[in-house]
Amino acid sequence: MTTYPLQFFQVPTGPMSNWDYFWYQIPFGAPGIITFLVGVFLSYFAFQKFRNSSGDERIFNFNLAVSFVSFGSIGLVLTLRAWIQDIDSLIFWNDVLYFLVAPLAPSGLYLAYAMTGKRTKLLLYWSYLLWIASLVLYFGILIGKGFEREIFEFPFGKYPKGSAFIRPWGILAPIGYLFLILPAFIRYYSIMRANYHPALIHGVNLLFLLIVSNAPSILGYKVYPGGFFLFIPMLMVAYGVFRSDFLDVNELLFQKNGMFYFLFALLSFVLIFISFGVSFGLSPLSYEASKWYPWGIPPVLSVFTAVFLSIIVAGANPSARLNQLCAFALILTGFYVMQSVPLKLNVSYVVQLRVSQITFVAFSFAPSIMVRLVFEAVSQKEPKWIRIIDAFCFIGAMLSPSPYLFVGYFVYPWSRVHHGGPAEALIGVTGILGFALVLWTFFRNRGFINFASKWIIGSFMLSSAMLLLALLPSHGIPLVPISDFQFIPAFILGYAVLKHGALSLEGRTIQLSQKLANLGLLTMGIAGILYFPLIRDHYGMGESAFHLLMIVLPLILFNYLVIYIMSRPLAEELDISYFLLDLEKQKADEEREKALIAQDKAEEAQEESEKLLLNILPFKVAQELKEKGSVTPARYEKVTVLFTDFKGFTKVAEGMEEQELLQELDACFTQFDEIILRNNLEKLKTIGDSYMCAGGLPVPNFTNAIDSCLAALEIQSFMNQLKEIKISLGLPFWELRLGIHTGPVVAGVVGRFKFAYDIWGDTVNTASRMESSGQTGMINISRETFEDVKYFFETEYRGKIYGKNKGELDMFFLHRLKLKYSVDQDGKAPNQLFRDIYAKLHGGAKVRWKSVERTD
Repeated sequence: MTTYPLQFFQVPTGPMSNWDYFWYQIPFGAPGIITFLVGVFLSYFAFQKFRNSSGDERIFNFNLAVSFVSFGSIGLVLTLRAWIQDIDSLIFWNDVLYFLVAPLAPSGLYLAYAMTGKRTKLLLYWSYLLWIASLVLYFGILIGKGFEREIFEFPFGKYPKGSAFIRPWGILAPIGYLFLILPAFIRYYSIMRANYHPALIHGVNLLFLLIVSNAPSILGYKVYPGGFFLFIPMLMVAYGVFRSDFLDVNELLFQKNGMFYFLFALLSFVLIFISFGVSFGLSPLSYEASKWYPWGIPPVLSVFTAVFLSIIVAGANPSARLNQLCAFALILTGFYVMQSVPLKLNVSYVVQLRVSQITFVAFSFAPSIMVRLVFEAVSQKEPKWIRIIDAFCFIGAMLSPSPYLFVGYFVYPWSRVHHGGPAEALIGVTGILGFALVLWTFFRNRGFINFASKWIIGSFMLSSAMLLLALLPSHGIPLVPISDFQFIPAFILGYAVLKHGALSLEGRTIQLSQKLANLGLLTMGIAGILYFPLIRDHYGMGESAFHLLMIVLPLILFNYLVIYIMSRPLAEELDISYFLLDLEKQKADEEREKALIAQDKAEEAQEESEKLLLNILPFKVAQELKEKGSVTPARYEKVTVLFTDFKGFTKVAEGMEEQELLQELDACFTQFDEIILRNNLEKLKTIGDSYMCAGGLPVPNFTNAIDSCLAALEIQSFMNQLKEIKISLGLPFWELRLGIHTGPVVAGVVGRFKFAYDIWGDTVNTASRMESSGQTGMINISRETFEDVKYFFETEYRGKIYGKNKGELDMFFLHRLKLKYSVDQDGKAPNQLFRDIYAKLHGGAKVRWKSVERTD
């Protein structure tokens, strides 16, 4: 067997190009990017809590949001100090970003002041002082005297010296922590512990401690700034403040589709980075004496197959835990294979090394995700020992950007291969442990696993085995990198998903997304065809095709990803519609009947509710009550009140059974209700055998006296007919007195739990006297009503008659409609002439009369 010597990576000395400097410094700046992204993410949630809070809590959440932005900006500042070599660019970006960094000190002091129960006023005053220092800092930056050109150079970056405008802020902030925040937290810890989660208390402390740890580097000491790792205490603070939102991680990641959007935000960034990196980072020399053909084709195919399937699987059901874990595992697998592509090209080893380190940060979590996927597929709860795997994965991810991941490389005929160091060994051991647990879980539960889930588990077991075999060439054993062929288990998984519906994939959703993406695919294809002749002049035919493939494929997948996410809501609606249609086809009659019954019941319930309210209150009053919750009392200058009362009711009732009596009374009052409804009157109440209604309210009109008289004639006619029927049957009968009066009233709703619409005023009393002073079977009206109806009805003046507590009152009997306004000799029903005049009066027209004749 041919042996291949181990070669070691040498850091070059002397000047470097900005591009090479960036790649060498990536491990130092990467944690700052994480801090920045975490800061932006958490500031969004803090701002949402600020919008939904009030008072002191609102001020607290505002300062929390500001502090998250500032701490995240510090991470970005430190990253740029690690990655930017040009001094002028570095100073410019430090000046710009310190506008966002400056508020962290005063907002942090206020958070500490609020958390200690506002017992230490000095914290508040110190925050005011820091706001003044921040304003001084802003002024210095605006006049071009922020950071000086004097630079402290460290292995982890270049640090410009702050001017006299920045130093007060930089001195006051650490003093505030060391001499105010820390003692206050120690003194009031028990009080804080009773009101705040420990994660919040320790997170705030650690935030300031890491900020203070930046001081040595600013003063010129080669101490790695703790600010790079601010994302750790920031997450602690977020957990402490938002524990009600973040405690249920399952809800955040799956029910709220958080994992879905996180995965595809990550994918979008990676795809764009790949496309631009290939476009601007690969020269024709990269393909000379390289292994791109044929060894570069399998990993490229594996990467894009894994990414494409992850989009399909996760988008099929964003809220399903199984789908998201499966998509996550595919992406992590794709990340691993991604680092294999640069190793096949003739590029600087530092680029190959950094790409591998970045991808291993994510890939380190593959064992944890895959084990969880298997337990989800077999519908079993995750065991507690899975936390051990999580811990190993986290340690591996933290060590991936360090020199402990790889300690050199081998040059094989197919490509370079990194020689694994302690970090890679830890990741490998974790992978072996995870693979063994997956295998054990699978064989233990194989009798309970459905066919589709077996395909899923089988594909990941194959993938894991291929990845573990990749450890052999990384330790000098010249085995062809089988792990580059990850598209094979990916295709198996795709078969399980598409053929057997393992992940509840809705085909119509995919079809819709693909159709919407066709335009983008066509555009990308045309762009690639147009671009091909340009690169054909610099590359060979095969190199041009491979180069174009690595540029265009990420853009195509990015385009597909964006359209897939944007079309997802519409696709879900269509899927629901198709599902309901299929369901109706299978159970057409039964489901249709259930739907109709449910709809009828809902409509009936709504109608009954509306009827019940309208039975109690007039429509206008009911609407006002529903809209405002109360009804404003109103005065009406002209309302006609009608009273009825049965003569001899008590005597007749004594000879009837209770049920018969109620039925008889209900039959009469029901008929009265229908009559007054036809005549534009409102029923007010019944009191025993008395019935009261009124016209001209709640909507005023000019015809309420006429309406009341027409209704009285109908009621009189009904009672006469009922009397004749009772006499013919030899049954006792009731006779009715009716009284009508017109005048002003006050109307409103009384009661809080049982509403009643009622009226008050002298008009009500007078109407009651009209009824009690009348005669059986007759309609007795007042002088005021008579004046409004005398041109339409035949009346008989009774003279002045005493009314109880009212004195002498003019009273009239209302007999019938005048002959000229009646359709028959009975004078009960109006003719068309009456209706024409009535319509004009109802609309507000004034009618002038000569004697008893009318003129328009």
